[in-house]
Amino acid sequence: MAKTQRDHLYDTISELGKSDLKTFKDKLNNFQPKPGYNRIKWSQLEKAEAVDITRLLVSYYEEDYAVEVAGKVLEDMDKKNLARNLFQATGKDLLHRLQALQDNTNVTKAQNDVMAPALETPQ
Repeated sequence: MAKTQRDHLYDTISELGKSDLKTFKDKLNNFQPKPGYNRIKWSQLEKAEAVDITRLLVSYYEEDYAVEVAGKVLEDMDKKNLARNLFQATGKDLLHRLQALQDNTNVTKAQNDVMAPALETPQ
């Protein structure tokens, strides 16, 4: 049976040591999600273990966006290898790179027009 995005999310969070898990929870609590989503409350994160954090991420953000949020938090922690592995395992690697390129202020309108179809969510 193939792993789900949730499984990969749990596997990634489980790789964090105690200190890194505490940092992850703090950065997650302070993460500003995109419009339409709320921050996860510290009272829910404070004593949470990897399985609880995974459940919270998915319940607050749904699987797809939860992977993006976790990856961005890991990158903020300078855990870029873990973030990259998570993105690759969930098929978000190319999408993540395209979004980062699009977010770059040096992207021209022509480049943005070329990338936009790849960033659209399939219906």
